[in-house]
Amino acid sequence: MSRLPNATRETFPDELKYVWDGVARDRTAGDDSGPANIFLAMGNNPALLRGYLRLANPLWANCGLDVRTRELVILRCALLQHSTYEWHQHVRIGRAAGVTDAEIKALAHWKTEGGFSDSEKALFAYADALSSTDHPGRDVFDGLAAHFEPAALVGITILVAFYFATAKFLGAMEVDTETPFVGWPV
Repeated sequence: MSRLPNATRETFPDELKYVWDGVARDRTAGDDSGPANIFLAMGNNPALLRGYLRLANPLWANCGLDVRTRELVILRCALLQHSTYEWHQHVRIGRAAGVTDAEIKALAHWKTEGGFSDSEKALFAYADALSSTDHPGRDVFDGLAAHFEPAALVGITILVAFYFATAKFLGAMEVDTETPFVGWPV
């Protein structure tokens, strides 16, 4: 159970009710029974929820990765942060984007399993490095830069940092999944 009360539309100031209406329509859990639990928790600060969404939406579209690869990176971030909520949500989103269960399972041992491409391995190495330092080694960065243009390097770095921060929020607030947890790894 979340450490915070669930926000409601009534708790949003009039000028931000459109934010509530947007997350109520765009349910990440796959049904229309109301906002996802992350938004119910984050909605305790409507202005910050708006800011979170204003970064998340263009980040998804402009991080320099196709949808399938983006989801692999987000799943690797969730695994590194042990974020059950993030993992649970992005297993579903990843599957819809073409990520296979075999690939999802292989993310835990990407160096030796999964048949990942060189660019995917460079992405995972970069996420792994960023999980332990804010200054990944030159070899890790150059390995990533060999596969991606500067605009994508910016997008990838912000994507990884964004999902690490999201995982920290979800853990700190003890946000539960909407449906039974899919388990580690699938």
